[in-house]
Amino acid sequence: MKVVEKDVTKVEEIARALREGKLICAPTDTLYGILGNALDKKAVEEVYKVKGRDPQKPLIVLFESVEQLIDYGIAIPERFKDKLRKLVPAPITFVLPLDAESPFRALFKRRDLAIRIPDDNFLRILIKETFPLFAPSANPQGEKPADSCKECYHYFGDRIAYCVEGKPGNVPSTIVSLLGDTPELVREGAIKFSKVVEVLIGEEA
Repeated sequence: MKVVEKDVTKVEEIARALREGKLICAPTDTLYGILGNALDKKAVEEVYKVKGRDPQKPLIVLFESVEQLIDYGIAIPERFKDKLRKLVPAPITFVLPLDAESPFRALFKRRDLAIRIPDDNFLRILIKETFPLFAPSANPQGEKPADSCKECYHYFGDRIAYCVEGKPGNVPSTIVSLLGDTPELVREGAIKFSKVVEVLIGEEA
């Protein structure tokens, strides 16, 4: 595992590793995550193996912008589209439907996807230079999330190609489903659900 500082000058080096299908650990606006190409079936299979993750448990995928979501067939309901733009980037994960043509539909064999546009400039630049990145927390299932490259190495050793040293947000994202007519709380986290609802539908939860 090569450790690098969280600096935009390192983006291209890390991007090359991601393009080669390798996994990296990096701090996000929530927790340290294991990041990889969310469109690469082998990378997706590898992160499940590395974490010992329940194969039925879906991955959160990070995107750079609302425009990128649309480009990859994430079907943001029209009633939420303009208001969602007011909430991102932020440590909020939205569960959204997938268009029939979305590459994620075939890869994950799901009709929906948990997405986040992270409030982290380094990550958004990295995603813009590469592709959407899956980002489960950096820990074997059942263990506490890593909060440094030292802990990432303790958990995963050289199964992770790179680790970006930096400070994570340390609070999981709030997860909100937008699959129904109104927002539904899946998990309370960094942002109060009431604030999300207030923006999306103009009233407090």
